[in-house]
Amino acid sequence: MITLTAIWENYMKSKIRQTLAKLGYYTKPDFIIIGAQKSGTTGLFDILDKHSCIASSAMKEVHYFDNDEWFNNNKIFEYHSVFPLPYKLNAKSKAFEASPMYIYHPEVASRLHHYNPNLKLILSLREPAQRAFSAWTMYHHHFKTGKYSYLHDPRTFSEAIAEEIIGIEKESYYTNPISYVKRGIYHLQIEKYLEYFKKEQLLIFEANTLRKQPDQVLKTIQDFIDVPHEKLDFISSNSSKLNEKDKYKNDIISLQEFYKPYNEKLFNLLGERYDWNSNE
Repeated sequence: MITLTAIWENYMKSKIRQTLAKLGYYTKPDFIIIGAQKSGTTGLFDILDKHSCIASSAMKEVHYFDNDEWFNNNKIFEYHSVFPLPYKLNAKSKAFEASPMYIYHPEVASRLHHYNPNLKLILSLREPAQRAFSAWTMYHHHFKTGKYSYLHDPRTFSEAIAEEIIGIEKESYYTNPISYVKRGIYHLQIEKYLEYFKKEQLLIFEANTLRKQPDQVLKTIQDFIDVPHEKLDFISSNSSKLNEKDKYKNDIISLQEFYKPYNEKLFNLLGERYDWNSNE
């Protein structure tokens, strides 16, 4: 149980960190997990946080660079205050955060480049039809009540994707930030990042490989961010207890057909093909 004393202490610590950040004493992230939503980023965040030379933000999704109001008000000191203070880190430490909206928001790539053109970025990609269904499950079922109830989507999966596909050419982050379907057109989002960052600054992998080959993927990540290699235990992302895939099987298959030409453009861009013919 969280007491009022604990809440007050956390509040004061936050204010102290913000004051120190304003004075120039703060930690900046060395790398960021930029997405994709429902692609194992929670599990990856928790796994990397166990590394002795990796320091996470105080919460997983900071959302500074995709929060237009926060960003435009230049509250960068508040952003820096969510990272551990420098005295808590060693010379080899790398700080990071994970905000899956960063890959989809149209302005984040340029904002991140302006913030630090040397940032390293990690992107996990899930088969887009399955990703869309997982996102719908969250918005439709899990956001019925609670603090995210304002995001609840009452539509069926069939209704949601049909409506989005009809207007997809006109759709953007600002007209529909949920975007079950358009978020899965990955090549457009990656191309935006490649306008600002070198290809070697992006580490992109298929989401299932982290589950199937965790040691290999985690070693690749540790090499990419330049930290000593450590054996890290696999931690699964939060998974839904609801499974309506059989109910919407035909919709998922239709959506997979819709994505095929976009996936080909992604594979050509990456120079790598993913096995996205399975149902996970």
